[in-house]
Amino acid sequence: MPNEIPYEADERNYPLNSRLTCGLEISKKENWITENQDGSFSVPSQNHEETIYRVRVINNSWTCNCPDWKYHHEEGPDFECKHIIGTKFWIATNAYLKEEIAKPKVFSEDSIQCVKCGSIRIIKFGISDNKQIFKCKDCKKKFREPSILKKAHYSPETITLTLDLYFSGMSLRKIARTVSANFGEDLCYSTIYTWIQKFVPKISEYVNSLSPELSDTWHADELFVKMKGGIDYKTGSRKYEKIAFLWNVMDRKTRFLLSSKLSAYRDHIGANRAFDEARKNAHGNYPEIVTTDSLKSYGHIKYNTSTGWNVKHIENVGIRSKRLPSPNNNRIERMNGTLRERVKVQRGWKSPQSQIAEGQRIHYNFVKPHQALEGMTPAQRAGIGSDKSWLELLKKSLTPEIKQTSEKPED
Repeated sequence: MPNEIPYEADERNYPLNSRLTCGLEISKKENWITENQDGSFSVPSQNHEETIYRVRVINNSWTCNCPDWKYHHEEGPDFECKHIIGTKFWIATNAYLKEEIAKPKVFSEDSIQCVKCGSIRIIKFGISDNKQIFKCKDCKKKFREPSILKKAHYSPETITLTLDLYFSGMSLRKIARTVSANFGEDLCYSTIYTWIQKFVPKISEYVNSLSPELSDTWHADELFVKMKGGIDYKTGSRKYEKIAFLWNVMDRKTRFLLSSKLSAYRDHIGANRAFDEARKNAHGNYPEIVTTDSLKSYGHIKYNTSTGWNVKHIENVGIRSKRLPSPNNNRIERMNGTLRERVKVQRGWKSPQSQIAEGQRIHYNFVKPHQALEGMTPAQRAGIGSDKSWLELLKKSLTPEIKQTSEKPED
């Protein structure tokens, strides 16, 4: 291999199709791209083989020291020169498709990168404030143990522990007192509520991007919750004060809760919004049958223009139904009982924008094991839940996946 020298201006402005073509040619050359000990990749120039460029992955972003990348990378973070394209094709083809080489060290789960130069030649260099200090053997940079939460006073473990405890049934004040007493953290209960409002939407965005494997039957039912500024409502001989309505849609076989939508009124608008959310999270895996109670608000759910949505609506289910055999909503009623145990001890939700409903849905689907599912979570039964903790969900929602092309180069 020729000696490595600084970059030379032998690359000019390439159009996108030329970069792709050149990148494919680079990836096909035998023994052309090499992996270095520091986790970078050496790629010789196509025009001058004595010039070698360095391709690196720093903070999940690809960089190169060629003139083309240095000139154009400010156009956007996704810009890729032909050396980056060639390296990604080379990794995808040889490490993942053909499995002729080992997975690059920089992509291994236990690798730690230098925050300055991106090298993986890292050594432990003592502990400060109960956090591991690392030192880069190449640029001598010292840095703390990487965290998924930048500039956060509390660790991800502490934050996710409070989320788990809250959605398992503890109050905000009890959680704050427990954490402060046992872990030496000066924690206020209002901070925990702030974490719920901040991190639940991020985790929700991640989990809603997954496509669950669902059955051909869905169940829907509504639950009353106390709400600040809610309405007074009367049903039969019972009167409720300051309440809102939580509409739930659940898959029968997996017990996966597709939607848990809050509305101010018990009308068809609230029901339709819940089913809109359920269809979105189902990613096209629609049922053949939807079962509900006799509430007239569900009468519009079968009328939707979504492609493939052609369901049979069975209403007025339960022991009082005149149908034989009598269909039932037992599974979602059991789920509502679980949520009701949590809701009835709360003083009330603050606003319709509260993330508590979505947090309960995430906890029910991904964290809480179910005896009826043989200890599995609904997400595991639906084929999308390999992890059963808030910490893992937070890591996956905040850590962007390294973009790698899996396209096989043309022969």
